[in-house]
Amino acid sequence: MQSPSAAALGFLRALGTIRALLAASEATPVVARLGWIVLPAIALVIRLAYVATLPPTNVVTFEADPITYDQIALNILSGKGFSGASFYYPPGSDVPTSFWDPLYPYFLAAVYWAFGHSIPAVRVVQAFIGATSVAMAWHVGRRLAGPAAGLLTGAILAGYPFLLYYTGQLLTETLFIALILATVASGIEAMRTGRLTWFLGLGVAGGLAAMGRAEAFAFTLAYVPWCAWFAPRRAGRAWAITLAVGWLAVGATLAPWTIRNTVQFGRPIVTTTKLGYNLYKYYHPQMTSDQTVRVVPFPDMEGLDEPARASLLERLGIAFMLEDPSRTARYMVAKFLMLFKLVPSNDATRGYALVSLLSFGVLLPFMVAGAAMVLMRGRSWWPVAGYVAFSVASKTAVFAGIRLRMQVEPFLVLFAAVAITSLMQGTIDRFAPRVAHPDVVPGGRG
Repeated sequence: MQSPSAAALGFLRALGTIRALLAASEATPVVARLGWIVLPAIALVIRLAYVATLPPTNVVTFEADPITYDQIALNILSGKGFSGASFYYPPGSDVPTSFWDPLYPYFLAAVYWAFGHSIPAVRVVQAFIGATSVAMAWHVGRRLAGPAAGLLTGAILAGYPFLLYYTGQLLTETLFIALILATVASGIEAMRTGRLTWFLGLGVAGGLAAMGRAEAFAFTLAYVPWCAWFAPRRAGRAWAITLAVGWLAVGATLAPWTIRNTVQFGRPIVTTTKLGYNLYKYYHPQMTSDQTVRVVPFPDMEGLDEPARASLLERLGIAFMLEDPSRTARYMVAKFLMLFKLVPSNDATRGYALVSLLSFGVLLPFMVAGAAMVLMRGRSWWPVAGYVAFSVASKTAVFAGIRLRMQVEPFLVLFAAVAITSLMQGTIDRFAPRVAHPDVVPGGRG
């Protein structure tokens, strides 16, 4: 049995080894292999093992969105176009719509076209997408906070229970998370290199993300000029050129959907018509602050097409908000708390509550601490912090829930990784200031 002094010396040597590895990690190829290959491979194995336990049918828990996405995908393949249920029409309606974010139903249609109407095939494809997200999260973390935080972010997300859960669901989260991470990662590289190819990738990724969740549209439009302004000027190229490439890529990506809506409804709709319904329903006088009222009375909308119905409900929803500002403020506070609550209030989803506790609940204190830390680390963090703030604000203003938090949760995990690695580094600095490993050659961050 080791003596206390020997154990303490071993602990100090271990801390010294960690310190030296952190110092050398950016120049160590094994760290890059961990981030780009090993962690994604582990994430893939975990996800495939999880989805193998699920029944080969569409699992619907407490919301019917998976049924609608599946329905629209099948309609696309059968030649009916982008049609399905819409909350602007009676229950059970199957009509041409732009209510739903379009990318995920088209993604399902592509999988069904390749593999048949197979829910397990969708889950397997989403497992690969989730593994790719882990690699991109490592890359974003490495660029913004260094290799230690990047590796920790990737390691957490590789087995993050929430991400595993959504891998098995026919919901937008897995695909959208990959795209918003790709958008941020492309922007980081565009700012570092000034290469037009990265601005092109930024625009395409951001455009696809906007088709997955409409909130990404405004973020991408703002992110492109930010990246263009801080990118190095290559060969005397003007700032406006990189800006134009990024914005044109966004426009080209969204053009087919916008043209489809213009042909279908006679007016251009860049993202969705969802806002009007959400504002009307969730600020209606009969709605409660916990958003549990299923149905509220709607005005007569006979003879109006979907965009006209959306515009009418948007005007009425804003009027509800303005006629009782104190109620509106209370509802926004309630939505904010619902977005960040630890467990859902639905008693039928106890397994989902456990997933939330083991994911978000454990890391929440570190997320809060890390968010405060990154705000003081300079402008490189501002786009990520801005995206999180904008997404949270949009949910607080309209509709909130634990599922919608997933749009920002990978970045919250990155904040937590910053706090954890800073705490670890502080411990090393305090207890092992001069302990080094003889086989490690320190190097600087690139």
